[in-house]
Amino acid sequence: MERFFLEHHVMKDRDPDELQLVDSDSEASDEEEEITERVHSVHDPTGPWQQKAVGDDWGHARKKVGTANRDFRSQHTGPKGVLNDYKAHKRYQRQEHERNEQERQAVLLRVAKGAVAEAHDDSSDCECDGMLLSDAFLQEYHAMRMKEMRENAERRQRFGQLDYISPTEFVKLTNDAPADVTTVIHLYHPESYPCTLLNQHLQHIAKDLAHIKFAALIAKEADDSIRMRDVPVLLVYRGQQQQETIVGVSEELDGEFTYERIRALLQQHI
Repeated sequence: MERFFLEHHVMKDRDPDELQLVDSDSEASDEEEEITERVHSVHDPTGPWQQKAVGDDWGHARKKVGTANRDFRSQHTGPKGVLNDYKAHKRYQRQEHERNEQERQAVLLRVAKGAVAEAHDDSSDCECDGMLLSDAFLQEYHAMRMKEMRENAERRQRFGQLDYISPTEFVKLTNDAPADVTTVIHLYHPESYPCTLLNQHLQHIAKDLAHIKFAALIAKEADDSIRMRDVPVLLVYRGQQQQETIVGVSEELDGEFTYERIRALLQQHI
């Protein structure tokens, strides 16, 4: 067999009758042409050919990569499979609802921050932009904002006056203050003229800034170490946390205890 592959000669190995038929006839029959075509369509055993090694997985179906998560077909049959499919369907609906709600909240946030849709861009990938053009959506947003403003107005306490408090009331005031309430406390001395002027103006400012709690406390009752030359002192609280301590109010105002100067000073720190 090895000698056949190494020394095989097509012309020598042909039958005499086949050679005579080929030599005598110029054209082969249709059947012979078909046989010839089949012979030439395979590798010539006399040529330099080599069989490649066959792997162990030859003939086995290859496993598709990355398709497991995309295949939503049921893996079970019967009632159990139907129940699992129903749960998966409900879970998908819930996730879709959450995504739609997030897009809706994103649009509300953009509108609240002053975002304006100049023109509708059909090439935009964000489907939520179309909500800005919906009258029903804008009406819903307007109603939501009005409700929020009413709730804030109801929660917002109005004070409108300057209260003279004791140390005990001071502790209660700062410990029980809501987180959204700003409190301004004036530590004063009764015999100090600048403190007297400041209290007079704070009474008017408290009416104009009614959402801010204004109070006055004698400095020595709060701390014996505070001297007359140290006052007036202003304490600013936001909720229960002290935010500012304004020492040397006279220097801050350049000695001008006017309504405008005092209010401008307060607005810098509240």
